[in-house]
Amino acid sequence: MRSISLILAIFLIIASGYAQVNEKSERQFYKQGDWEFGFSANIGGSSKKTKETNTYSYNDGSQSSTYTYDYNEKGIYIHLGVSTGYYIIDGLSIEPELNLNLSWGGFSVSMLGNLCYTFYLPQKNIYPYLKLGYGLSNDAENSNGLFESLNLKTINAGAGLKFMYFPGMAFKMEINYRNLYGSNTYSYSDQHSSTSNNYKITTSIIAISVGISILL
Repeated sequence: MRSISLILAIFLIIASGYAQVNEKSERQFYKQGDWEFGFSANIGGSSKKTKETNTYSYNDGSQSSTYTYDYNEKGIYIHLGVSTGYYIIDGLSIEPELNLNLSWGGFSVSMLGNLCYTFYLPQKNIYPYLKLGYGLSNDAENSNGLFESLNLKTINAGAGLKFMYFPGMAFKMEINYRNLYGSNTYSYSDQHSSTSNNYKITTSIIAISVGISILL
């Protein structure tokens, strides 16, 4: 997944550079210096894999024991998102994004930094775009609060269309993919023994997103 992300990032940079040469002054929206505010809602499916490794050690010097368990869960994934983008050159924006997520485990949050390129089609009110981002999320099953334990590394990728229905305002649709990965280790010990529990979590999400985009 990291190699795919690198290829997409290189493609976005090359595409934006090529567009600067060919678009000249024709582009009216999503230009250098523009600010874009986005609001979106996603719904899709998620697949969560958890690998649990438990190690039991005894203080009397006897051999320790290790047990490994694998869990797979599938479910519905929903999130609400808000983003702010700034166009550093025509079509290419840096976009911080905050999401409130809902899954089978409860609520969680994602804090992302995206690189987004919006393509220009002459004489059209349709703007295709590609998005690639990275950030942090937490596990919906954590008990430390929404903004605590942001320990899941998150890759965010999307492709979609913006339909300009009013100058400076667009309806957008997107196919979004996310990969979340992280691990936690919990330890406990007393005068007789010690226990170590390690959890490795990988979650893949594919969702459809709809929302609005406002240019300032």
